[in-house]
Formats: sequence, C-alpha cells, structure tokens
Amino acid sequence: MSVREKDDPALYTKIQEQNLLRQYDLLSNCIEIGLKKGIEAFDKYTLWALNYAAVSNICQLGGRFREGPIRVGNHVPPHFNDVPRLMDAFLSVIHENWTIVEHPTALAAFALWNLNWIHPQGGLAFLLRTPP
Repeated sequence: MSVREKDDPALYTKIQEQNLLRQYDLLSNCIEIGLKKGIEAFDKYTLWALNYAAVSNICQLGGRFREGPIRVGNHVPPHFNDVPRLMDAFLSVIHENWTIVEHPTALAAFALWNLNWIHPQGGLAFLLRTPP
C-alpha cells in the first residue's frame, strides 16, 4: 500500500511527516544502542530499518537496496547489481576507521557522501531532515 504525491499531495505530506517522526524515534534508539554497543551496532540492517521508516506507505521498496537503475541529476550511481558489494565495502570502511579518524565529522562526512553516491534514493539524506 502506498500513496503517490501526485494523487493526493496533502495525504502524501502527512505520511512523510509521520514517517519522519517514526524514523527520528528509531534513530534515537539506534544512537542509544550504538553508544552502549559501539560500532558493531551499525550495519546494513540498521540502514534498512531507517530507510523503511522514512518511506513507509510512500514507496514500496523501502528497507532494501535498490534493484533497478536510477539517475539523480547528473549523477549516475553504480549499477544496482553492485550495490550489495559496495554497501558491504562501505560498512567495512566505517568499521575499520571508527577509532582512528582524527575528527569524528570526517568519518561522518565520508559516510554521508559514500552512501549517497552508492544508493542515492536510500542514502542518509533522509536523516538530514528535521521533525516537523
């Protein structure tokens, strides 16, 4: 079940706002768990859950890696068949550099860029919004 923006803009906006609140609560839980467990708590399942919360009822493909081609402006992301391997490599880089980066924002900036380069429709861009 999903609502398309062009069919009912008001309902679509309402669902987006509710999704954002659910995602914010989920992200708060993830942060709390991450602070207790460390970097091991950050994995593809966490990303899938956050993505699913962000697009519930507005996209039927939430909570999984893209399985088709996409273009965002001039950016043509890697082929969808490469996404699982690239996401595993992305997570490995984050895990391997978690304790050795000189400044925490450097790793966060890399994570934001790399995730959106690989998977722009499900990247961390949805985390940059603030709740209404």
